[in-house]
Amino acid sequence: MAMPKVGWGAVVLGEPTDLEDWSNVLKEPFDPWVEMHGIETVLRSASLDELESASEVRDRSLAQIERLNGAMALSQESKPLRFGGVVQFTTDGRLHRTLFAEIFESRDRFFHATVTVIGPDGKPVPPASPQPSDVQRWMAIADDDGLLEDAFIYFGKAVDWFDIYKALECLILRFGEGSESAFLELAWEPRSDVVKLKRTANWARHARRKFDPPEKPMPIAEARQLLARLLRRATRERA
Repeated sequence: MAMPKVGWGAVVLGEPTDLEDWSNVLKEPFDPWVEMHGIETVLRSASLDELESASEVRDRSLAQIERLNGAMALSQESKPLRFGGVVQFTTDGRLHRTLFAEIFESRDRFFHATVTVIGPDGKPVPPASPQPSDVQRWMAIADDDGLLEDAFIYFGKAVDWFDIYKALECLILRFGEGSESAFLELAWEPRSDVVKLKRTANWARHARRKFDPPEKPMPIAEARQLLARLLRRATRERA
């Protein structure tokens, strides 16, 4: 086995199926990528290797994991992973760990199947040259777009109306320049659906129900699906 690249990494924790998603989607030579070291899943990135201390790696990893959680939720419907410690890879091939306690929840997930394409001659078709995954492309875009990065972070936590509203607000600020009407004019999704999404979220996120609800509030599962379509469209526009 080749010696790992000198630098830093962050252990990520979660359900096995979600860890497997990260390993399948985040591969070298593209950034960020995931490596397996024993039973640990380790997130690597060139942006971590430039740092000098475990505390700096921890801080940057926490932010990177948050936005990756949003991108992985959008791409694979993965449940968020959590930061589990810092790993330093040294020139002698040793791994030096700085551990932090972390808690994660469990859930049921379907397993992803691996598909082999068979050619007309009955033999497997060789895989195409490696390409960055959607998630890796999205992270490169988010590096230069703070509002889109925030939208990914909120989407990764969007199990309640507050984060759904904030993710939508980021998209409106970025692509409608803060104007809801300008965002609706983009016609990425039916106007009535986007209006209902925002009105439902704005009503539901306040404990005292400060605003009147839509006539038929949007179910939260439907809202998340609509938000996912809007976020995918946003990444295509930025690409």
